[in-house]
Amino acid sequence: MSRSTAVKLAVVVAIVIAVILTLAAGGFDLLRDQDRVQEFLTDSGPWGPILFILAFVALQPLSLPGAVLIIPATFVWSWWEVAIYSLSGGMVASTIGFVLARWLGQAWVRRRLPARLQPWEQRLAEHGLVATVALRLLTGYAPVADWLLGVSRVSVPAFGLGTLIGLAPTTVATSIWGDDAVRGLVDSPALTLVISAGLIAAAIVTVAIRKGRRDPAERDCS
Repeated sequence: MSRSTAVKLAVVVAIVIAVILTLAAGGFDLLRDQDRVQEFLTDSGPWGPILFILAFVALQPLSLPGAVLIIPATFVWSWWEVAIYSLSGGMVASTIGFVLARWLGQAWVRRRLPARLQPWEQRLAEHGLVATVALRLLTGYAPVADWLLGVSRVSVPAFGLGTLIGLAPTTVATSIWGDDAVRGLVDSPALTLVISAGLIAAAIVTVAIRKGRRDPAERDCS
């Protein structure tokens, strides 16, 4: 076993042990109780935003809905503060998941990717921004999106910007309307689909404009 492989294996084992110990100690029970979350954030004073972001980082790998933290936070801070703190926590958690997946698994996946899937992976890399926005609109804060994008060749800027754009709509809506926003997303799938399609279209237009600006320069160079 190479030194690099040994280090990666040690990191994976350490993460698994940390999660198991935290679960065994009841460390995540607080995150499932909205009343306790609200009380905890209220009592935390100026440390509240930092602890809230750290809680988001701890919550995301468990695939718990972001609303578990966002809704009780709306009773502590203004909606725009909740939105900023939530997006900050989501971005930090997603970046950690993306970087770890790329470091731990990208080379392994690339070596074993079936030939029939390679063209799809190539398209994913070429249209990383649009793919990331679409994936985020569909999966929200789910860590599986971070892992999938991490083992792909989607660029870091495309991942970062796409994640921010994709998470913003539901995060802001939940920060403003709380429980009503969550129920609205569930009860009005057509509206959610329209909003998602509009954001994806905007991302596609942005990519097309950027590509159009590059093409003349590439032709001039040739």
